[in-house]
Amino acid sequence: MSNVVTVAWARYLRQLEREPLKTKAITSGSLAALSDITAQKLVSNAPLNWRRTVAMALFGLIWSGPSNHYWQKFTNQLFRGKKDAASIVQKVLIDNLVYSPVFNLLIMIYISTVVEGRSMSFTQTKLQRDFPGLQMNSWKLWPLVSLINYKYVPLKLRVLVMQAIAFFWQTFLILRAKSTVVQRVPLKTA
Repeated sequence: MSNVVTVAWARYLRQLEREPLKTKAITSGSLAALSDITAQKLVSNAPLNWRRTVAMALFGLIWSGPSNHYWQKFTNQLFRGKKDAASIVQKVLIDNLVYSPVFNLLIMIYISTVVEGRSMSFTQTKLQRDFPGLQMNSWKLWPLVSLINYKYVPLKLRVLVMQAIAFFWQTFLILRAKSTVVQRVPLKTA
């Protein structure tokens, strides 16, 4: 088994060297799909909604993977690869004060409108109500992830680390979106 993992990891690293953007986009799309499948299974025993899963995979493939790839390159160039404590703290702050709110806003809009098929007025109300709390929760997790990522992880693997943690974050977001929809369904009285 360990030989299979070693071979797969070596192939992944080779692919990452050859086509970094494509590899990160596919990895992100795959993890987003797995995140959605996990969330669906945690919420219900119903058959999987493959439309949802494909929609989440597309978010990872088209937005999450590529945006993370370019963001990591940008922060690395901004600080010219510096790894001193002050530079790392500044990267973490920029990451969490600039990229994080944009990412969370976009994924909330995407889940509400594309994945769940909600109207823009519903989505605006949901954003006004839920975004501040969601962003606060984000700041409980992502600064530590960013700190570890910038301090210990090589640039070419940072998106993979972010996407691995994002698997759990996106599962949380999907479950949270589901729970707010479920709470709004009125109960029938006999």
